[in-house]
Amino acid sequence: MSDLTSLVQDLPTDPGVYLWKDEDGRVLYVGKSKALRKRVSSYLRTKGLDRKTWELMKRASDLETIVTRTEKEALIVEATLIKKHMPPYNIALKDDKRSTWIRVDIQSDIPTFEVTRDFKQDGARYYGPYRSSKRLEKFLDTVRKFIPIAMCREPNRVKRACMDYHLERCAGPCKDHIPTDEYCSLVEQMCFFLDGEAESLLKILEAKRDRASENLDFELAAEIRDRMTDIEIMMRRQGVYTPDGKNRDVLGISRTEEAALVELLIIRGGRLIGQDNFYFELSLDTPDSEVLTAFVEQYYFSLPQLPDDILLPQKIKRMKMMSKWLSENTSRTIQILIPRTHEEKGLIEMANNNAFRALRKILILGDSEEEIVDNGVKSLKDALGLSRAPMHIEGFDIANIQGTDPTGSCVVFRNGEPYKKWYRMFRIRIKETPDDYAMMREVVYRRYRGVLERGHSLPDLILIDGGKGQLNVALDALKSLGLEYLQVASLAKQDEILFTRDYPEGIELDKSSSALHLVQRVRDESHRFAQKYHHKLREKRFSGSILEEVPGIGFKRRTSLLKEFGSYDGVRSASIKELSDVEGMTEKCARALKEWIEKEDPLP
Repeated sequence: MSDLTSLVQDLPTDPGVYLWKDEDGRVLYVGKSKALRKRVSSYLRTKGLDRKTWELMKRASDLETIVTRTEKEALIVEATLIKKHMPPYNIALKDDKRSTWIRVDIQSDIPTFEVTRDFKQDGARYYGPYRSSKRLEKFLDTVRKFIPIAMCREPNRVKRACMDYHLERCAGPCKDHIPTDEYCSLVEQMCFFLDGEAESLLKILEAKRDRASENLDFELAAEIRDRMTDIEIMMRRQGVYTPDGKNRDVLGISRTEEAALVELLIIRGGRLIGQDNFYFELSLDTPDSEVLTAFVEQYYFSLPQLPDDILLPQKIKRMKMMSKWLSENTSRTIQILIPRTHEEKGLIEMANNNAFRALRKILILGDSEEEIVDNGVKSLKDALGLSRAPMHIEGFDIANIQGTDPTGSCVVFRNGEPYKKWYRMFRIRIKETPDDYAMMREVVYRRYRGVLERGHSLPDLILIDGGKGQLNVALDALKSLGLEYLQVASLAKQDEILFTRDYPEGIELDKSSSALHLVQRVRDESHRFAQKYHHKLREKRFSGSILEEVPGIGFKRRTSLLKEFGSYDGVRSASIKELSDVEGMTEKCARALKEWIEKEDPLP
């Protein structure tokens, strides 16, 4: 404690962020303050600490601080670090990449809509986020029946009208089936609808219908009338309506001693257009206000589009200050409020009731999207002494035969079940094969370098196929990326013993335990996936079709190369001069081919 005291005495009085760490350098807690020295000093008191802070300081042995220019900047940095490190003593809104967006680039010649998981500052309009992609797809299918916008990625390259056009869910702008100005009007209508401005959209359509009637274009007038009827029917189905027509988010909360759930009602244009919920595992003695504060800070300060009002069930710290900061971010007035009117109190009651039912369902029955049952996840958490349940596990394995066609796999399990959308396979690039340790290090490094570059979510547990050696090279790869705090385990094949940083001599799980069955499933799946890719590469090598992957090598050049050298291995071993002498090849093309081989498939 004396070492920490000396660290605190040297802190500035500026705003900033502080990170408490344990003796292994793992981040335990991330906090912010408008005066670093004063705030951090409060942790070193011998009396008056709440239970959570007392437990934190028992484990804390180091402190890191980041000075910022303003308190607002400190809040943003804090939220970023919490998402990155997922500290056990923070309330963390986990970025699990379930959220999807509707994107439209209205500046393009043919604006098209697409569903994406990646929000980018690219000048396009984004609507969302939507947590259920299935519900979003169903919603778009319904809306496109009366606003038939295009959803193809490259409309200018389309050779013939797509199936959506024949199903009357796309107006066919790519094949000039609709004049550009009329299609742009449909895009504008869709944007109005997604903005929650259905009433305004109806007024626009009403004016267009009347103009069509005046111009004796009764067919167009009837088409617009039918579109208005469809919109009105959909609006009635949405049920909840607030006369003020505001865009607002309404938050409710329900909790137990160890868990909380925040319910989000999304109201646009006065109508309830969606709802979502966010589950949190809590540490000791966490009040509701702290959960709500953490949610607002981590959710809304990273959200590109905000409602006019954010309605909370109770007051939280810095409500006015955060309203001001959010307003500055969006250049319009954003208010964080507690209910004042009878109508607003009714919305909060609805959100709280939904939160209660959703939390009960998760704790007792399991969630519909990610069912939280004991399929090994909870047992594995207890067996390894993890701070949180490993809902997101990534498993790695290597496959090769005497160093040829070495491959690596990364499989992903979410809540104990395979999540194949996130699987990745790797062709080993290092030349020193077969070297299982070096290959494992490469695959782990490439996987998480890519995760960091793309801002994707990090796993709760990494499982390596192998023993102590494989564990150590994986830890080394993570350390080089600044990710040494991640939980890693390796499973030795013969004795089914798990090795971790905390259990360097290994831990043997009960043979009948669901925890062991889970890690075996992850291990076996990573092995299967690595072998599958390995066999695919071998088949490509024998047939020469691996050359199809090389940019600039078309059918004729590929045929000439295989005819000259007999096999892909012959091509792979040839010099640039030998390659360039082949019919149809140039020195530039030969050099590019050789560079591709050295990068993607180097000789051992």
